[in-house]
Amino acid sequence: MRSKFDRATRYSYMLAAVFLLSVLVAGCGTPDPSLTRSVSAGDKPQGRILFAANGNISMWDGSVHQITKVGDASFPSWSSDGKRFVFVRTGDAFSDLYTDSVDGGQMSQLTHNQPTNQEGTQAYVDNAVWALDPSWSPTADTIAYVSDLQTAQNYIWLMQGLGNPPHQVPASTVNGDNVENPSFSPDGTKLVFTQRVTKVNDTQRSTGLWIVDLNTGKLTSLVTADSGAYDAVWSPDGNWIAFIQRDGTNNDLWVVPATGGQPTRLTQGKQLASPVWSPESSQIAFFEVDGEQFKVSYVGFSVDTTGKPTATASQKLFSADGIDATSSMSWSK
Repeated sequence: MRSKFDRATRYSYMLAAVFLLSVLVAGCGTPDPSLTRSVSAGDKPQGRILFAANGNISMWDGSVHQITKVGDASFPSWSSDGKRFVFVRTGDAFSDLYTDSVDGGQMSQLTHNQPTNQEGTQAYVDNAVWALDPSWSPTADTIAYVSDLQTAQNYIWLMQGLGNPPHQVPASTVNGDNVENPSFSPDGTKLVFTQRVTKVNDTQRSTGLWIVDLNTGKLTSLVTADSGAYDAVWSPDGNWIAFIQRDGTNNDLWVVPATGGQPTRLTQGKQLASPVWSPESSQIAFFEVDGEQFKVSYVGFSVDTTGKPTATASQKLFSADGIDATSSMSWSK
């Protein structure tokens, strides 16, 4: 599956580049005083963060606890009430969505994508379906995810009601290439996502960020970057979208107003992945290269009196063995 391969390649590239880090000049954003907010740089992160490690879903709440014991889990996302989460289990050429409770005792399968054909046959391959990158709506039991169901590409699908048949989001097919990492707006009416773009000469491809209005179907380009922008996530206060942008050998944290505008770089010369906002939108955590593995670090986020977003220096939040940086994190109270 091309989408999964591309994401894994991206982070292998990050690890190979860890000794080539250099300091770049930070970008600057368009001030918007209406978004002004401040936060103390000394605030200690609170709440619960889900992440994948060694094929299982774990949770940090001041210390790390393993929740699942399946060996093939990734891409966790909290429910709106913080009592459950959705995640992916990967099989042989297919994957499915599951939910579970915080204690790991109520696992339930939502999709059934494993072919009934004999494994290893062409029929098996033809009927295998991927379900990836789930995002649970903050306002309902609706899950957005990407899948190649009935198509040759991964597009966005919505499951409205757990276990109900999903329907495709047509706007996600407009650009004709694979989609990754849909993230809901706080009111559940929009999604920001990553999509590949092929340039005019049909040989160079990059990733950009798009927003789709789920009520109207309107598709809006948010960020374009020759080197690639990806892993976008909406802030809980609705004002900002954090994402990772590649620049040479670096993969840094950026933000852009959710209404569009000039992106601002918050880190320099880093090797980062999968940002996630704190519930109060005052901090952003992310995976960061740490030797041959990854750790979870964070920055404090604030907006000055002119409307310019700024961040504190990054600090380590926690580490765990076998963190899956090709997966994602989810932060709840």
